[in-house]
Amino acid sequence: MLDAYTMMLIGISAAFIAILIAVVVFMGYLRKILSIASFMGPNATIFAIGSKYTEIENMEKILEMSSVAEVINDIKKEGYTIENAENADVEIEKKMIEMMNEVIAMLPEGTQEFAESYMLKYDAQVIKRILRAKAVGVPKEKIYETIYSCKHISDIVINHMVEATSVDDSISALDATPFSRVIEIWNEKNSLHAVDTAIDAIVLEKLIEEKSKLDEDSMEAINKIMGIMIDVYNLKVLIRGKLMRINVEKYLVNEGYEIDSWKIKTLGESRSMEELLGNLEGTSYAEIRDAKDAFESELILDRILLNKAIELGMVYSTSSGPTMMFLISKEYEARNLKAIIKGFQENLDKDRIWKLLVGVAS
Repeated sequence: MLDAYTMMLIGISAAFIAILIAVVVFMGYLRKILSIASFMGPNATIFAIGSKYTEIENMEKILEMSSVAEVINDIKKEGYTIENAENADVEIEKKMIEMMNEVIAMLPEGTQEFAESYMLKYDAQVIKRILRAKAVGVPKEKIYETIYSCKHISDIVINHMVEATSVDDSISALDATPFSRVIEIWNEKNSLHAVDTAIDAIVLEKLIEEKSKLDEDSMEAINKIMGIMIDVYNLKVLIRGKLMRINVEKYLVNEGYEIDSWKIKTLGESRSMEELLGNLEGTSYAEIRDAKDAFESELILDRILLNKAIELGMVYSTSSGPTMMFLISKEYEARNLKAIIKGFQENLDKDRIWKLLVGVAS
């Protein structure tokens, strides 16, 4: 039989263990509560700003307007101030980036760093715009009207690229940027399509790298939405590759949501577009089999991404879900506005403009 002293020690030890377990559990809850609290302000701002022009009802309303001036007056209320209708594309993009940066500055540290990396895609957009213009001989002054400096693509880099006498020299200006890898790809392939695709892959790879640094509470939502982004990217690359009859395997990115590395391999080995689309059976992307052409299939994929981002943004509304929802939906909102204004300026049929838009039911 145990003596009283031993019994007392056992009792004290049991009490200590119970207290330790309670503290661990409490600290877990406390960490969760602190994480939720850190997102409350940014998420409230995100939901207040919204992305009005990705909602079908609002898109229909703006298409019913009678002039570009009326459209510009309406979108001003949502922060898109357009001074020059002829340069509306660039002004909309710059206002979108400004809104994104204001929200990013409010985010908790880890998610803020990830979101800043997300903005690399707008550096990529400027680079691709310059290279395409240089390739077809657009005058320098016209190129300058369509671009702007970003975080990594500074005015110095832009000037070097635009003033270059050839596409080769323009690409060489990327040597000291996160996109330096495309110099080798251009030298090897001499293909702007290969460069474009590699630039997009670099952005995704950087996001995957930053995602790995997130804390547990932020990771889950970003993991899922990033996975869908990667799926959509890979499917677009595969479809374009099949149409152009080129091997795009080296530009595919792993860590997709439904399209894992095994599925990517199967899709990449498809001998025809029909076989590739047939191999999507059982995934969320199977509906692109009904697309009339590659352009429509890409629009369907964009709509899937937008819908999923909004859905998961609501599911993970107390963590990083709204951040990803905001970044993705604002991009599509800006794209919709640019398509609508350009369509009005070119007197396109409104049904035709509608088919270019990416939206969700409100």
